[in-house]
Amino acid sequence: MLPQLDSSFYVSQLFWLGVCLSVLVVFLKRRIIPRVNGIFSKRDAFMAKEKTLVENAEAEIARMEAEIERLREDKLRSVSAIMKGAIEKSDAMLREQVGLMKAENDVIINETRRKLNDELRNLESALKIQIDITAQIIFEKLFFSSVP
Repeated sequence: MLPQLDSSFYVSQLFWLGVCLSVLVVFLKRRIIPRVNGIFSKRDAFMAKEKTLVENAEAEIARMEAEIERLREDKLRSVSAIMKGAIEKSDAMLREQVGLMKAENDVIINETRRKLNDELRNLESALKIQIDITAQIIFEKLFFSSVP
C-alpha cells in the first residue's frame, strides 16, 4: 500500500503541510508581497507623474493654440491694413498719373488744334490767292484775248 494513503501517516503529513504552508505564507508576506507592493506603488507614482505631465502639456498646447490663433488674427489684420494702404496709395498714384496724362493730352490736343488752325488759315490764304490768280487769268482770257 502507498504511504500517502495509509491513515497512520496522516498526522505527520498534515504537520508538514502546516509547516510548509506557514513558511510559504511568511515568505510571501515578508519578501514577495512587499516587493510587489513597492513595484505597484512605484508604478502608481510614475503614472500619476506622467498623468500630471500630460495634463500640463495639454494645457500648454491649448495655451499655445490660443496664442497662435491670436497671432494669426493680428497678422491678418496687419496684412489687411497693409493691403488697404497699398490699394489706397496705388489708387492715389493712378489718379495722379491719369491727371498727368490728361494734362499732357490736353496740351497735345491744344497744340495739334493750333497747328491745324494755322494750317487751315495757310490753306485758306493759299486757296484765296489761287482763286484770285485763276480769276485773273480767266478775266484776262475773257476780256483781253484776241478773237481771230
